[in-house]
Amino acid sequence: MKLISRLMFVLFSSAVICSCSATKWSYEKDAIKLHIISDPALNLYQNQPHTLIVCAYHLKDLNGFNQLRDEKGGLEKLLECSRFDNSVTYSKMLVIQPQQDLTESLNRTEDAKYVGIVAGYYSLNKENAVLSYPIPVSWLNNPKKLYVDLQMGPEGIQERKEHQ
Repeated sequence: MKLISRLMFVLFSSAVICSCSATKWSYEKDAIKLHIISDPALNLYQNQPHTLIVCAYHLKDLNGFNQLRDEKGGLEKLLECSRFDNSVTYSKMLVIQPQQDLTESLNRTEDAKYVGIVAGYYSLNKENAVLSYPIPVSWLNNPKKLYVDLQMGPEGIQERKEHQ
């Protein structure tokens, strides 16, 4: 009986130690999928639809991204789709047309823990044009694939869903 108790203790301890191990945020091909559907009246300005610039960021943390989101002139800086600080591991600019259905596969870059999205609407404000998503982690502490569905409306992102 003592042997079984000790064996159970060792197995339980091993499971706890393994589950507490640090997540390895490594590169993975096609680990992030963005599905974007745009409205026929996309980015409406003077009653006319227009193309829309969308920037997708891979981020180590959200601090710099959130700070720019809240600063005067920060949204414009985010729409440059550039490495604004060391937290950015990758950035990609997408040009979205009215009434477009686009699926974009992105390779998850090393150390990326979040995906940030910024859309360059004419009526640019953080409430309708900026989103961020954590990259999900499995119960074994491994990064999982991230799937994001975005509905781009006339004046902002209307619908946002994340699923795994």
